[in-house]
This record gives sequence, C-alpha cells and structure tokens, in this order.
Amino acid sequence: MTSLTWPPIDDEVRAAILAQLEVTTSIYDRSGIIARVEDAFAARHHARHALLTSSGTAALHSAYYALGLGPGDEAIVQDYTFFATATPLLQLGVTPVPADVTPDGALDLERAADLITPATRVVVITHMWGHPQDMRAMRVWCDNRGLALIEDCSHAHGAMRDGLSVGELADAACWSLQGKKTITAGEGGILTTPHRELYERATLLGHFNKRALAEVRPDSELYRYAETGLGLKYRAHPLGLAMAEIYLNRLDDWLAVRRHHAVRFEEILADRPGITVLTPTGPRHTATFYAFVFAIDAARAGFTRDELLQALTTAGCQAFETCDAMRPLHTYPAFTRPLSPVTEYQAAALRTGFPISDRLAACAVRVDLPALDDEAGRTYAVAVTTALKQALTGLDAARLAR
Repeated sequence: MTSLTWPPIDDEVRAAILAQLEVTTSIYDRSGIIARVEDAFAARHHARHALLTSSGTAALHSAYYALGLGPGDEAIVQDYTFFATATPLLQLGVTPVPADVTPDGALDLERAADLITPATRVVVITHMWGHPQDMRAMRVWCDNRGLALIEDCSHAHGAMRDGLSVGELADAACWSLQGKKTITAGEGGILTTPHRELYERATLLGHFNKRALAEVRPDSELYRYAETGLGLKYRAHPLGLAMAEIYLNRLDDWLAVRRHHAVRFEEILADRPGITVLTPTGPRHTATFYAFVFAIDAARAGFTRDELLQALTTAGCQAFETCDAMRPLHTYPAFTRPLSPVTEYQAAALRTGFPISDRLAACAVRVDLPALDDEAGRTYAVAVTTALKQALTGLDAARLAR
C-alpha cells in the first residue's frame, strides 16, 4: 500500500452533511454553520475576524482588494510557492514581483529588500508544506519598511512557531479548504485579519446583500455598496463546511500523528550527506506536514532525485513524488509576461535570479504522511519507510561499486 485516501469520510462526517442538508444548502448572512466555522477557525488561529470564501484563491483576492491594492502597486511574493498565491494580484492590476527563498524554502529577506521600490505595498509569504516561517521577524521587517504583510497559510492549518499561530501577525492571512488540504470543505477558503476595515472591505467584494449589509458599518463610505457588492460572489457552501467543522475538531490529533511519522522519516535521513529536510520537526514549532519534503544535493549525496525516485519505484513504492505542482513563479508566463484584465503592465515583474528556488524545484521530493492513527495509516507508514530504506541502501551499494 503506497497511497493515502483523503479526506476521511466516516459516519460522523456523513451525519453532519445530512444534518446540514436538512437545515439549508445556501446561507446569505453570517449565521448557522458559517458563523460556527468562522468563530472556531478564528479562535484556533488567534484571529479577530474571519471570512469564509469559495476558495483559497478567492480569499487571497479578497485580502488583496481589502488592502486597497491596484494598478501601479507592487507586491513582493516568494518565488517558491503555488502560483495561486500571486495570480489574484493580476485581477487588481498589481505587479507581482517574485523574490528568491532561503534553502529551507522561506522568503529571503535580504534578497527581498533589494526588490523594494516606491511602488511596493505588500509582502506575501507562503508557509510551504505547512512549515511555519519566523513571522515575528517578518512582521518587524515589514513594519520597518512600511509594508503590509499577507500570509498564504493554505498548507498550514494549525501551524505555530514559538507560541504564535500562523496568520496571527499578518494584516490578512488566507487558507485553502480544497479537497486535499488538512482542513477541507471539498472546495472553500477562509481569510482572517485583525483589522475591522479590511474585514469589511473583503466582505463587500464577495458577500453582497445580507452579509455585507450586516457586517459593513453604516457610517462607512462603503456601506452604500453593500446591497449589490462589487460584482463577485465568494460564499462558501454549507455542505462542505459540515465536513470542515468536523475536521477542525480533529486537527490537533491529526497533527500529532503526522509529526510522529515525520520523526521516523527524519531518523532514516539523519546524518546522510546531501539531504536536507524542508519540513523538520522541532520543539519550538508545530508544523502541519501537508507533505514531508526533503531536498537532495546530488554532488554530496552521491545520487540524484530521479535516481532515488527510480529506486523507490523498483522497490514497489509510488508514494514519493517530485514537487512540480509547486514549481517557482518565475517559470510561468503569468509572471514572465504578466497579463491583467484591468491594466497593461509596463514594468517587468522578474528582476532578479532565483538560484535557490530553482534548486529546490529541481531536487525536492515529497511524500504524504498519515494523519489517522489507524491500521491503514500504520500499514502505509511501514510500506513507505521500508521502501525508502531499501532504496537508499541500494543507492549506497551502487555508489560504492562505482
């Protein structure tokens, strides 16, 4: 067995969906399961305001709009991320400016500093694979430069570092609730922010009529638009949220199980030259392990990523994969030649090299970790760890024979 099924659909989940089906399948305001999930999610991530959306991409679009970003503005975005972290900026005519990352996949602040211009308004970071970045340092860095901070937490449900939740210090933070995410509604997303004004503006963008009329303050200049909104509808689906509500209650147990398995992989890879774990465990942080990821320096390890994947396939294991779905922003036409529906770009988005991002894309390997402490999860874990040890042993033997 070398694959996992996600999300887990059991009797409790089925009962929750059926119960919600009897209540309503569409909610226009902040009531019922909408309010319950927003409140629970905000409490879990130490947030003041939360807004459910139809996707993580919609949550990011809402956050960027809420910041007042528009044509002529620039956003520094880490290059090593999923493209949807940055593509919503194009809808607003904002220039996304990718910046390289550090060897562990976090935004390289030194390189990012070189990209700041008078047009720079915001920095966007992603907690890749659920490993939390140092947001205290990031917040100070942004404050010292007068920049807003957005966190894409789509891999990082429940992640913490030094007692601080991901998203807690951001001007806005966004999570995906898509089908493969740790907390899933099938499709969906959620935005959190400490700022009332940002929350209201985000609500106005995609939650017209009843919700916007109730949430946007009557004395706001935006209230006159609350009934019609601004032409978009980003409401989440109640049936999907019935799943997410159940899963949110299981989150801490799931993260503990994934961490247990991550420790086992770390033990197998420990002290091996040329292998760097991008999703390490540690006493100072809680990671979500959206995937366990490690990078291979072929010159030091004695084998390439492709050679390892071939050895794993020979061992009968298909669970290990490249990270091509998260390839760097600068490899996409949307960033080499940005196109926006609201403006024509004059300045180039790519303004630097990306040696670390390119290296991670070329040599990183990912494998899913079980979140359930059940027979299927344990069987999978034994199969993939056994295959990894067998593959590494075979590569070591081949290297010595050369």
